[in-house]
Amino acid sequence: MRLQITTAIPPHELEEILKKSGAGVSITVKDAEPFHGMPRWNVTVEGTEDEVERFMETLRLARAGG
Repeated sequence: MRLQITTAIPPHELEEILKKSGAGVSITVKDAEPFHGMPRWNVTVEGTEDEVERFMETLRLARAGG
């Protein structure tokens, strides 16, 4: 499964979240677009559907303060 997201989370934080999730996915950070003075990164997440969901759930919790 391949999922493309656009996020303001810096690439180094995405790598940390990936390590914490333990998900078997790969992330590829592409170019950043400026949005109201902040970069928004285009990110591709690749892996099995279950592993992508595992990473995305950890990402949601990390950004929500969980």
